[in-house]
Amino acid sequence: MATAIRPLPAACAAILALGAHVSAREACAQIQLAPRPGVGIVGGVSTPPVTLPSDAELAKIDVPAELVRIARSLDAEQYADRAAARAAILARRPSQNELMALLLRRDLGDEARQSLVGILRERILKSPRGALGIRMESMMLREEGVRITGVIAGMPAEKVLEVGDVVIEVNEAPLRDRNDLIREVQSLEPGDEVRVKVKRVRRDEAGKAMVDENGMELNELLDVKMRLGSTEDLEAQGDPLNPVAPNPLMQNPALLGREAIADAAAERFLPRPRVVPVRRAVSGPAQDGPRTVDSLRQLLVEFQLGGGSPELVRQFRARIDAIERQIVATAKAERADDDRARFEAAVDAILESIEEEIRAAR
Repeated sequence: MATAIRPLPAACAAILALGAHVSAREACAQIQLAPRPGVGIVGGVSTPPVTLPSDAELAKIDVPAELVRIARSLDAEQYADRAAARAAILARRPSQNELMALLLRRDLGDEARQSLVGILRERILKSPRGALGIRMESMMLREEGVRITGVIAGMPAEKVLEVGDVVIEVNEAPLRDRNDLIREVQSLEPGDEVRVKVKRVRRDEAGKAMVDENGMELNELLDVKMRLGSTEDLEAQGDPLNPVAPNPLMQNPALLGREAIADAAAERFLPRPRVVPVRRAVSGPAQDGPRTVDSLRQLLVEFQLGGGSPELVRQFRARIDAIERQIVATAKAERADDDRARFEAAVDAILESIEEEIRAAR
């Protein structure tokens, strides 16, 4: 079988789709072993293609007027107002589609859009995940499905499924291996009803497996329904073999899928940076493009989405805002060319200093 190795798509965890930095996941190679069309394989885990709602579908969503009003406050001049707006949106717990519908609006500024993308990413990655509560293993050879090797006390599967059952479908989706089961179950939320089709060995009154004339075990197909538990409850059990992380050397396929959705959403909805050039009047090594107020703001968004300190974000943003006000005021003032050149050189030095500070804090 031919093996092709190529880098993962550019999508860094901090500021997805802007290609500024490479995450640990991107540093790995994507090993593709003749996957299904449109499906990649990362660390042995298949990653189906991502499809987000279309603009037409999102336009049909009725976003509450109060949510729109709060979203506009994400562009407020004062940091306290922006922070309060973000907290209010998080408290309302809007759906992912509501957030994407908000991001289609044209009356939101870049900062509001960047903040909304951060909230959307958090909702995608951290929304609750469903769980059956089983230990499992993939079937061998060409058999498809997942064999149950244990059930977790206090979880939904305990009352419905048995050790030895082979799960072959979840909500009519056929399972090839344990990754398929994890993906199907954890794409749902705790409390959702799930339909599971299992193949169970038939047993006699003494509990002995029944066999046919060729000595093969006799099976029966069962359709069972249950309400999902949560991965949080599963983790709380402290079971080292729970399917939240089936193998410490493999990534959770459900989380990989969520990361792919978050990547696609950021690429689609993050505003493209505007370049406001500042003429350079100092010597130094050539840089990749001009350093501007907007480029620093973009770097700050990367820092914020990457988990940077909110207090540092506030301080950096205040300094950048102050520089921008000085640039605007100077542009309107009548100054001699020499004075303007010295001002631009000073601004350039300050921008460089702030950039270095932000990068050092990451």
